[in-house]
Amino acid sequence: MVGVKTNRGSIKTGMVLNATAGWCSLIADMAGVKLPIETRPLQACVTEPLKPFLDVVIVSGTLHFYLSQSDRGELVMGAEVDPFTSYSMDSTLNFVEGLAAHVLELFPSLAKVRLMRQWAGLCDMTPDYSPIMGFTPVEGFLVDVGWGTYGFKASPVSGKRMAELIATQATPELIAPFSYDRFYEGKLVGEKGAASVGH
Repeated sequence: MVGVKTNRGSIKTGMVLNATAGWCSLIADMAGVKLPIETRPLQACVTEPLKPFLDVVIVSGTLHFYLSQSDRGELVMGAEVDPFTSYSMDSTLNFVEGLAAHVLELFPSLAKVRLMRQWAGLCDMTPDYSPIMGFTPVEGFLVDVGWGTYGFKASPVSGKRMAELIATQATPELIAPFSYDRFYEGKLVGEKGAASVGH
């Protein structure tokens, strides 16, 4: 790796870290690295503010949704990733109808609550639902990708360990199981239940 070309010019460097979530496969392709990742949309929504009544996060592995209440009183809800690969970040009626049906199974009193906003983002899903962290076959090109639906929660520790790897050129023990090579060595790390909703 000799650098990166950006829309603001070229940056020379001997090492590049790809931590681009849903776009990681496209970026890796530019470096000649094939990633075992599917990009899938993940949708969520929020209701009008309500008087506080929920101080925990409700997660249903059976109904495949989560629900929490924000400090402003809004109910924040989501479910599993969409069942197809796509780079589309369009919200769908199908998603919100299915989610509402499941939420109302547990909370029928919410039937008259209005939905205020809905959005979608992209998730980078690996075959074993675990991230890929570390070196790749291209010298100087590293990855911290494949976090799927729960990457933001791990950002502090993954950033610290990736910084350690870059500084020392040695893979920290904590992230060693998440190497790129595990897919070729048959050493997958199963994390399908990590978010408690079906991926």
